[in-house]
Amino acid sequence: MASQHGLVTFAQARAAGMSADQVQRRAAAGAWERVHVGVYRSAEHPPTWESGLLAATLALSPGAAASHRAAVGLWGLHGFRASIVEVSRPAAGRVACPGVIVHRAPDLRPAHVCLKRGVPVTRPARTLVDLGAVASPSLVAKCMEEWLADRVVAIGSLQDAVAEHAGKGRRGVGVLRRLLETRVLGDLRADSGVEALLAQVLARHGVPVPVLHHEVRVGRGTVAELDYAYPHARVALEVDGYGVHLRSRETFEHDRDRQNELEIAGWRVLRFTSHALKHEPARVAGQVARMLDPDHAA
Repeated sequence: MASQHGLVTFAQARAAGMSADQVQRRAAAGAWERVHVGVYRSAEHPPTWESGLLAATLALSPGAAASHRAAVGLWGLHGFRASIVEVSRPAAGRVACPGVIVHRAPDLRPAHVCLKRGVPVTRPARTLVDLGAVASPSLVAKCMEEWLADRVVAIGSLQDAVAEHAGKGRRGVGVLRRLLETRVLGDLRADSGVEALLAQVLARHGVPVPVLHHEVRVGRGTVAELDYAYPHARVALEVDGYGVHLRSRETFEHDRDRQNELEIAGWRVLRFTSHALKHEPARVAGQVARMLDPDHAA
């Protein structure tokens, strides 16, 4: 039971040699609490969100998996906290599962599912297809960019998922397809979701999209990789994350020395925070435009 968040099914208990009466006696004595029909949780294990997800997949088996927003919660997304229990199942028919959002998914196959934190969950590419059916395109885009940056998913896997589910009447497919087709960075991968956001902000405000991860030699032959650059104008754009750039004195010192070397080499550097990109995008785009063309209207 420990490997299943303190859960056991009636079938598992019987397979382990327990009789139906023994199962019922444990439930009656309070040692086991019935979570769903045929699914019990040991009283020694307090309920958690993960145990609720697993209990639902066990009740809805075979082939059931946490999906949609619950899958996003399991895979992780900055600033997103899932509390709902949301599950997909390929089988037909209804199963009583109070408190659970159940999606009928005839095309859900074992290849679309893996274990995460001990819970069967749809893989990232499949999750983004599903998410498009229940969430805003902006949330799907945020999730996609962050997962691409963190190497949770690859562009190729997303393209394969769109191709696989196209033409099946899946609402989420169209959302993911459009995001891929209109993605400013194309097939390139940013180092963070915020870094990808900078390119989106510039494109949205009509500012030319710079070169991602441009490398230049500074100082004594040291190679500096810029977040973004306009090489012809020697303008560099850097995205600053508080946790990354200020995590140690060594990092802080290195960043300042690096910028000094860039300035000596004739580069002009603009730095932007995630807060500015999210809450003042027009100001960010305007500053870049003015750096490229000082006569540009503010």
